[in-house]
Formats: sequence, structure tokens, C-alpha cells
Amino acid sequence: MKKMIIAMSVISLFLSSCDKKEEVKVVKEEELRPSQKVMRARAAWLKAMNENLAAGKFAEVAMDADALAAQTKKVAEGLQDERKDFNLKVSGLADETSKAAGKKSGDVVKAKLADIKATCGACHAKFRDKK
Repeated sequence: MKKMIIAMSVISLFLSSCDKKEEVKVVKEEELRPSQKVMRARAAWLKAMNENLAAGKFAEVAMDADALAAQTKKVAEGLQDERKDFNLKVSGLADETSKAAGKKSGDVVKAKLADIKATCGACHAKFRDKK
């Protein structure tokens, strides 16, 4: 009888450990640092602009570009040196993107979005990704 109880306990323990699915840690928005929230918003706007450009939704591209321009300009006010310069550059490029979207100039919008992405990449390489 004792062997049966021990065997059942071992089997139960084994099965309970096998049934557990790998837990995935989900980072909640409120757990992010302020700069991470800012960057996620920017990434979302860039993604939306690319998708809306592909769909020919220039009004939506202009709206997102205006939001990006305003946010980057506001963030730049509290910064100094190159971080400020990078933010102001993105703000200016976003303004140009909005104007091009208003004229429904897809090629110009595409080029400006590439310039924004390059500027973001340069800033990340300088500050975020440095070792």
C-alpha cells in the first residue's frame, strides 16, 4: 500500500511539473520607464504611418506625423546636447512628412519616413545601444 501511495505521489508530481506551461513575463505599460513609453509611442506612429501610406490613407499619415512632431518637440524641450538635436531633427522630419502627406506625395512621405528611421537609429546607436 505504501509503495502504491509513493508511486502515485511521484507520478502526480511528475505530471504536475509537465503540465505547467512556460510562463511568459509580460511587461505592463505602467512598469516601463518614461523614455520607454515615449519610444513605444514613436514606434507605433511610425508603424501606423507606414501601413497608412501603403493603404493610401494620407490624412491618417499626416495626423500621426503631426503627433510625432509635437511629441518629439515637447521631449526636446527638456533635453540638452545631441539628444535634443536628435529629437528636434525627428520633429522637423515629421513636420515635413505631414506636409508631404497633405499633398498626397507618397514618394516624399516614404523618403521622410526613411529619414526619420535613420535618425532614430543613429540616436539609438549613440545612446541606447552603446556598450
